[in-house]
Amino acid sequence: MSTEPGTVKFVGSIIKRNDLSFEEFLKHWTEVHTTFWTGANAEATHLLKYVVNPIDRRQHPDSPIDGFAELWFPSQQALDDAFAGAIGQAAMADMPNFTERLFIAYVVEIPVVP
Repeated sequence: MSTEPGTVKFVGSIIKRNDLSFEEFLKHWTEVHTTFWTGANAEATHLLKYVVNPIDRRQHPDSPIDGFAELWFPSQQALDDAFAGAIGQAAMADMPNFTERLFIAYVVEIPVVP
């Protein structure tokens, strides 16, 4: 899957729920939450790419977050439609099951080193 120029990226920075261990947080994120966006759902939402980036604060205690997700879409409209639809709404409804806080940014990548 390509992330060609003009694509829009959703970046969600996450702070895990305090009552979850890092392992519990990561298990829910990678085994439950990601399924909202994969397989046929990826095609239905026009999702081009999805990357999960966990940060283990036991190894990096100064990190203000526990991880971030990157979701690439072909356009802002596709991103908006994906999150407004049933799949996006279900994914957002799942966030409190493993996160304390979510910070969202919409970015366009500018590659420096290919």
